[in-house]
Amino acid sequence: MRALLLAFLAVLVLGVGAVLVPRDAGRPQAAPFSETARSEALSSTETLLGSASLLESTDTVMLLTSQAQALLQPSSSSASNTPTASPSPGATRDRPTRAGFVSALALSASRRLADAANADGGMARLLAAVGTAQLLESSRLAATWGLPVPATPAEASTAPGPPPSCPAPSGTSTTAPTPGTAPTKADLPAALAAVVSSEQEAIYAYQVALTKLDAKASATAATWLARHQELLRGAEAQGRLHCIATPPREAGYRLPATFAAKPGLALGSMEASSLTAYADLVALSEGQTRQWAIDGLVDAAKRSQAWGTPVGPFAGLSIDNTALPPLPTGTAAP
Repeated sequence: MRALLLAFLAVLVLGVGAVLVPRDAGRPQAAPFSETARSEALSSTETLLGSASLLESTDTVMLLTSQAQALLQPSSSSASNTPTASPSPGATRDRPTRAGFVSALALSASRRLADAANADGGMARLLAAVGTAQLLESSRLAATWGLPVPATPAEASTAPGPPPSCPAPSGTSTTAPTPGTAPTKADLPAALAAVVSSEQEAIYAYQVALTKLDAKASATAATWLARHQELLRGAEAQGRLHCIATPPREAGYRLPATFAAKPGLALGSMEASSLTAYADLVALSEGQTRQWAIDGLVDAAKRSQAWGTPVGPFAGLSIDNTALPPLPTGTAAP
């Protein structure tokens, strides 16, 4: 009887063990989306870098080099002697055409912006920054080379209305910062508050600029003033959507000393400074709010460039190019 019982227990243990062992234990797990998006962005950027080198577009080569360095894996900084799969200029059979390169650059930009909508926070911000800069560079090159300007994403729209009701505010997470002070917390309420404050200041600056610009620039400023008013309404609607109290509108703002003499240049600098707020909102939000922030980032970058203020290789990010790791051997570099 005991022998029969022990045999039964052995069968039971073996059966349970068979159930507990994962069926796919030996299969490699799929890479996270953010890692896949980073790897694809790096590969695309390195390929574009090789083409830009062949076209001898120096500014574009420098931009793409910085982006490729930033997209390297942290471990890649110590593997500078490991060649990559991307073709070097010497391995490219045919010299790329300018039209083909502009199209490829715009396509890469669109893919980076699309992936930013679904990546993890920090990677989403980097992809959005890279995609925005590539999009602007494709437009700049098209204008320089006399080519059709590539299609750009639609402008950010106003967010939908809030939920039926919001809970009463508790703590500091839903409280707007004191006017005139910069939020210090890295969370969604602080990021959204920074965007609202940036749009409020932009509206005031554009209203003042209308009286100081020439006729042509004033017409442009009037159009973009209306756009900033729309963006402010959208940002405030995002606050209501998330039950977040946003900063109240102020009567006026201190403008830079150069505003009176060079209002266009001052507006460009102001647009460029707003990129950080939108990039932070990309990292700290998700879903429709993140998409709204990505569209706003692209929108602000285009206005900044139009006023003559370049955004660099990373729209909305402050990255020291000298601190970036070197590209692996075999990748085109200036």
